[in-house]
Amino acid sequence: MSDHVQVAGELYFSPVVRLRRTGRYVFLLAWEQHPRGGAWRARVAWVERRPASWRVGEGWVSAKDVEPVEGQDYRQVPRRYEEPDF
Repeated sequence: MSDHVQVAGELYFSPVVRLRRTGRYVFLLAWEQHPRGGAWRARVAWVERRPASWRVGEGWVSAKDVEPVEGQDYRQVPRRYEEPDF
């Protein structure tokens, strides 16, 4: 998944959310509903500055562990629903 998409001819960047546990601000790439149990999780990405370089990280966190940031638009964030694999 790309960290940006074209929306109506304009470049779109993923909105920012705040992680409740750490206070870190991260990009919200997608919401996904887990097929077993139905819990929601958020796919997030972040950039860390190192002394001589930059590091990009990506991962999943529980949806309840993120909070919205005022002024961000979350309408374009993809939502994935997966059917259970029985």
